[in-house]
Amino acid sequence: MSFGEKIKELRKKNNLSQAELAERIGVTQKTICNYENGTRFPKGQKIINGFADIFDVSIDYLLDDTDIDENENNIDIEYTEEFISSAKENFGYKGKKEAENLLEKTAAIFSGGSLSDEDKDAFFQSITELYFDAKSKSRKKFGKKKIDKTNK
Repeated sequence: MSFGEKIKELRKKNNLSQAELAERIGVTQKTICNYENGTRFPKGQKIINGFADIFDVSIDYLLDDTDIDENENNIDIEYTEEFISSAKENFGYKGKKEAENLLEKTAAIFSGGSLSDEDKDAFFQSITELYFDAKSKSRKKFGKKKIDKTNK
């Protein structure tokens, strides 16, 4: 099922008109019509995030051409939640936001559905390791230096 078909189905399931959905997303009714007909696709991540929030589905579900929603793919959700939680625990609110942003930007990679689940898992593991490695190196290089008061 295409992005537009999913938006139309979710909109109807939630008893929303195109005009109501457009107002909630911040676009025109014509834009929603174009999304649903497949003649246009959202240019920004903000719009896609808005649809995901309104319909309570994952971004991956909206972008993937399959019909499986996030509730049927708990492994990816668990990895995602664990990654965001670990980023927040280790690097605070800013780390959490960076992790969420990273996941949003990499979601488009899977929109064509050309990777197997094993490859997706391997990719996600690699991204996670790279993120935490980069953050640790950055913290060591640019973090606050401890001042040794005994040598003063």
